[in-house]
Amino acid sequence: MKKAIILSLFCLISACSFRSPQSQFYVMNSGSLNAVSDKAYNIAVARVKVPDMLDKAQMVVYDKDSSQVHILEFHRWAEVLPEVLQAAVVNDLMAYLPKAYVERVYFDSNTAQYSVNVEINHIEAYTDDKVELSAWWNICDKNGKIVVRKQGTYIAQVNGAEIADLVTAESEAVHQMSREIAQAIISLR
Repeated sequence: MKKAIILSLFCLISACSFRSPQSQFYVMNSGSLNAVSDKAYNIAVARVKVPDMLDKAQMVVYDKDSSQVHILEFHRWAEVLPEVLQAAVVNDLMAYLPKAYVERVYFDSNTAQYSVNVEINHIEAYTDDKVELSAWWNICDKNGKIVVRKQGTYIAQVNGAEIADLVTAESEAVHQMSREIAQAIISLR
């Protein structure tokens, strides 16, 4: 009986002392991007479409030496990835086009001068190596007519082995895409 009580107390104390790892949350940030135009625009950015495997808050990391994919339970985006990407494109466009009014939209915007739509084919993030983002994006005029459509691949080096280094590289790949979108908008005037 004493052994059973002692064993029960030991198990209870062990269970109370066990802590799951703390989740880390990340966002992409625009840092210090240089303006590419000082003209005023009215731009709506739609929710970014991503493959089902990426449509989650958990970060997805690829193993460069195999075909394994790791979904990191304790390293998460602050929102689901489509929302993080939409916010990143909006923030980037505001930096590249500082006199523009840029907003997130969830439905068609018929009040914006231009609407930006992005569909991600893949984001392959390799720890301590590179990030490769492949996407289709288009710009529509206020009547909904596509005026620019492009497929691009954007690659950024990961400078370090930490997840924060990976996020920095993912942000850089999005900056490259956003800059190309901003330059396309400028060419329309």
